[in-house]
Amino acid sequence: MQLTMKVNNQIAVKGAVRNKGVLSAIITVSVPASGNEAITKAFIHAFESSDVLEWSAGELSIGDKVEIHLLPDCDADPPSKTLRSSDFPAFLFSDPDQARKALAKVRDCKEFLEGILQAAKHNEPHDEALKVQRAVIAVVQNLGQYLITPTLRRHPELLSEAKDLDLLD
Repeated sequence: MQLTMKVNNQIAVKGAVRNKGVLSAIITVSVPASGNEAITKAFIHAFESSDVLEWSAGELSIGDKVEIHLLPDCDADPPSKTLRSSDFPAFLFSDPDQARKALAKVRDCKEFLEGILQAAKHNEPHDEALKVQRAVIAVVQNLGQYLITPTLRRHPELLSEAKDLDLLD
């Protein structure tokens, strides 16, 4: 698939996913606390199994018109930036099979934690059960932040399996 981004009716960039992956168009507006003028940029990102590609459409100004077109497979422009996903700690598991197994184990872990919650609910005083609940919530959030999300960033093809495992809220 390809995304083409036009700024003020001029084609700015064409980005594409070559195989499996995620393709996104992004417009960011950063308003600094200092009150200085906002910084606005537009770009296309492709997340493939081993690379993160970026095509920059440059900075935008107030009043600019940005159009995004979804097109079938076509040639893309050379990316403005290419990064290897292995260079990021936010991308886990080079082997998709290992990633799949890890997600299954995370589901087992979440089920075990649910058992801890139920036991605390029925066997602990209310205030103690609430402390256990907060602790379990923190562990589950960390599983998502440090294991599930980085795995799915590197292996977006496992997203439907993660949904089936009830790992995404």
